[in-house]
Amino acid sequence: MDLSFTPEEQAFREEIRAWVKDHLPADISHKVHNALELTREDHQRWARILGEKGWLGYGWPKEFGGPGWTSIQRHLFEEETALAGAPRIIPFGPVMVAPVIQAFGNAEQQQRFLPGIASGEVWWSQGYSEPGSGSDLASVKTKAERQGDKYIVNGQKTWTTLGQYGEWIFCLVRTSNEGKPQTGISFLLIDMKSPGVT
Repeated sequence: MDLSFTPEEQAFREEIRAWVKDHLPADISHKVHNALELTREDHQRWARILGEKGWLGYGWPKEFGGPGWTSIQRHLFEEETALAGAPRIIPFGPVMVAPVIQAFGNAEQQQRFLPGIASGEVWWSQGYSEPGSGSDLASVKTKAERQGDKYIVNGQKTWTTLGQYGEWIFCLVRTSNEGKPQTGISFLLIDMKSPGVT
């Protein structure tokens, strides 16, 4: 079995390497190579650079504005950006919530949310864990009640990595107490500027 990369894959690697060399800010790669703390501005600056190229959503299919790369191309991109000292992409927007919106969102939701994620303009956070329910998501207690065309959400989330920067948060919330604990859980997108969010 031949596990070597094809000439096309090697050419792709060289393309990524050259592009990253020309576009990755030196101050950011210096911080990464020296294990120094990156600021929100560092992360967002790199995200916007990738977004301008169409590579922030590098795992996305073409129909949603991604490059439509193969798994090998995605691997080569990750390897080359890491070797160059690029920060890892903050996954909450492009890697975690975007595929959910692509798979389950309606056209209006896709048009509303995906461009801001793809460009690196909108910072997302994850709202799964709660006090007393870390990895046991079936024990989620944050409650969401439907009132007209909105939900009123009451509860608490914790361990929200980089949540202090979030403009939007995707949350697991309880919308029903009927049946097994694993049922009655919904996935909501919440504007962090909504009244009552602290």
